[in-house]
Amino acid sequence: MKKNFNRNPEGHNQWKLRSNEEIQKIIDNHPTWTKKDFRGEGKKNKVKILTRKETEREGLIFKTSVYRKKFKNNKLQCSVCKKLKPLNEFPNDIHGWKNKKRSNCSECDIDRNFVYLDKMNSLEKKIFYKKIYENLTEQQLANKRKRQKKYYYETFNS
Repeated sequence: MKKNFNRNPEGHNQWKLRSNEEIQKIIDNHPTWTKKDFRGEGKKNKVKILTRKETEREGLIFKTSVYRKKFKNNKLQCSVCKKLKPLNEFPNDIHGWKNKKRSNCSECDIDRNFVYLDKMNSLEKKIFYKKIYENLTEQQLANKRKRQKKYYYETFNS
């Protein structure tokens, strides 16, 4: 006589699979939720309504996607100040213009550069500026001298 090793021969308390139509009705009741929200992992819902396998089924249509565009109507969102600004306010960066993902606008870029220069000691600044100004033409040097004289007279003769 063969022994039956099945501990639940009648199949009581077994999980019944929900059809795609039933799952789609649940999804349609909450149009702003993402897949993570239905699993109880998102920001809008902490209660598990669907399983991971149910949310990964093909043929289900979720109303919102997780990806939020930062590029709208020829305006780009700065990653630092989070404001939408026109493209001409961003520095001319090859990668930024190509894939529309430049992170800093020119104002935030200037602030970042000032912070970088403030952290340098005087010797590092001297070397830094020498590297910048070593390849200038005569016209650029003349313009630099004019700017320096103007700055000197405005700050120290006032």
